[in-house]
Amino acid sequence: MTPVEEAKISFPADTRLAVIDLDGTLLKGMNAERVFYLHLLVHGHAGVFRMAGFMLTLVGDALRLGFRRAIATNARILRGKTPQEVRQWARDFGHVFLRKAVPDDLRGKILSLKQEGCRIILLSGSLQVLVDQLRERLEAEILIGTDLEVVEGRLSGKKTGIFPYGRQKVEALFQRIDPRGIDWANSWALADRKSDLPVLELVGHPVAVHADRKLRKLAQERGWEIVG
Repeated sequence: MTPVEEAKISFPADTRLAVIDLDGTLLKGMNAERVFYLHLLVHGHAGVFRMAGFMLTLVGDALRLGFRRAIATNARILRGKTPQEVRQWARDFGHVFLRKAVPDDLRGKILSLKQEGCRIILLSGSLQVLVDQLRERLEAEILIGTDLEVVEGRLSGKKTGIFPYGRQKVEALFQRIDPRGIDWANSWALADRKSDLPVLELVGHPVAVHADRKLRKLAQERGWEIVG
């Protein structure tokens, strides 16, 4: 489910962006990918033994590679499934949960930034198929998530490409867009964790949304807007 290599998107001079995180930010206290896997279990798309196998390999990967690296690479619960199956499950999940989970007040803030001329970018470490489900609700132009590796028409159970976390969020962003021409001083970023600092510090209007303790403290020290 890796997209065809695309040329970087270039914007006109002085374009303003609103770069928005998903897990913990739009979804307070929640991780879209984890809830999606529970959705698969509940709806019979992933059995108990498949879920147990996934958890065991995740623990093993965490011991070998570290927790973040394990999360960035392991999608064993989807191994052997077709991209078409997973896209359909993601659409169902988006309809019954994901779109409704984004609070109306945050959606309103994002749409107001769009009306003021910002181009909306959703940038998340969650699976690309999940991030894609919020295109219409947030009127986003660019959606960046984590891709799934496909081998001979089926998912390998591995993630591929850049895992947008920490400094790699900026790397993933700049892989998709040309940063030249962006009016960063008048752009916005919404995020919930201190690990999102590289993106928050890119813009002139960082917003701490449902922030963890470390980011909230930093936002207060720096006079950033705090929501939730």
